[in-house]
Amino acid sequence: MKKVKIITIILAIVLVSLVAFGGVYIQTQNRMEDKVKEYSLGRELNGERVVEIKVTDGSTEGKTKPSDEELTVENYETVKKTVENRLKDLGAQDYTISLDKENGTIRVELPENSNTDTYVYYLTASGKVEMKEKDTENVLLNDSMIKKAQYTYTSNADGAYQVYLELILTKDGQAKLDEVKNDYAVLATEVSEAESKNNTTSDNTTTESSTDEDNTTTNTTTEGTETQKSEETKKIASLTIAGTSYDIEKYEKNKITVKIGSQTSNTTTVNNSIAKAAELSMLINAGKYPIDYEVDVNRYVESDIEQQQLIYFIAGVAVILVIIFIIATIKYKGKGLLASISFIGFIALTSLLLRYTNVIISIEGIGAILLTIIINLKLNQMILNKTKTMDVVSEATKASYKELFTSIIPIIIITIVFCFSGWTSLSSFGMIMFWGLVLIAVYNIVVTKTLLKLKESK
Repeated sequence: MKKVKIITIILAIVLVSLVAFGGVYIQTQNRMEDKVKEYSLGRELNGERVVEIKVTDGSTEGKTKPSDEELTVENYETVKKTVENRLKDLGAQDYTISLDKENGTIRVELPENSNTDTYVYYLTASGKVEMKEKDTENVLLNDSMIKKAQYTYTSNADGAYQVYLELILTKDGQAKLDEVKNDYAVLATEVSEAESKNNTTSDNTTTESSTDEDNTTTNTTTEGTETQKSEETKKIASLTIAGTSYDIEKYEKNKITVKIGSQTSNTTTVNNSIAKAAELSMLINAGKYPIDYEVDVNRYVESDIEQQQLIYFIAGVAVILVIIFIIATIKYKGKGLLASISFIGFIALTSLLLRYTNVIISIEGIGAILLTIIINLKLNQMILNKTKTMDVVSEATKASYKELFTSIIPIIIITIVFCFSGWTSLSSFGMIMFWGLVLIAVYNIVVTKTLLKLKESK
């Protein structure tokens, strides 16, 4: 029975190792695709995307060339801060941003991965909010009067959903809205009514001609037309966000509620509307672009460390570990062999853990991986040594844990500090060490200790 348990645990370790080191391949269309998540490699290991955005010269559609008065360092700094906020909100990691204060060019260095093109798009995407008088350039309300944005949705009894974007106004925005709503049709219902009235007035205007005795022709309008003209028609206010016009559902003292999409029960359409509302909310909340920018440079830069070098390094570490496992097996016999097999499972689980916790692996992160392996080797050696003198695995494990984790308290403190570092290299080291230490503490109690106890009781 004990042999069966040992074999079962070993087979489980083999399975996890095959998944971690070999992958899980499933046929997708006409090809086999590995479904195991890739590592998140830092820019030093996987190459980077270098993007430079510059102040637009007006040649790009939808972009307006700024005036000389707008070309200030203050505006450049505002755009740089907005870019930082957008990348942060998008969850980008391991990037650097620099500003040329002479001409306003902003250089962004991003890791090359599946999200990079999305990040590049949002570097210059418009988030401008404007309310203008329809068919004129008269600006009634602009994005400097918007404090923040948030999105929500409602549903009715039939299961139809409507998505909304809520624009929270500043005090100046509230005062301006109070002025605008008195003279302009703002709500979607008011706009429809005003447009209908204007169309009716245009259609009902007729001209009657009459000739008097002196053959003089005079033009008169019908009575209905005079009534239409006497009625005052509100001018129409049009709201645009990121260059697209949206209907206003309602307004309150400090909030404008905007309809995103139409009311529908189609799940795909609702999700698309929510995604659009979330995007607009992010763009507005990230900050303002007082001047328009456009992409000037967008190129991939290869890493100085070649993939072949990484393969040689990993192979070297693997050879050293195999030698250590052979020595442990010779010295500690069956227990040494089981501890070595358990160690392979530890490395496999560490591999999967780093992939699915989205930890960025930098050069410093590789150092953390090696340190984690060394600490786990030391713990295994201590347990095996103590089983010779104590002859009881449980006691040997307990004593080894106490001795090891007491001695690495400085490393634990450094790990915690680095986890909260804003510098990606230090954060990479800290997060990898954190997950490595957690796995060392849990894995060796659950797997290594269990295997050794089963061997001990045979």
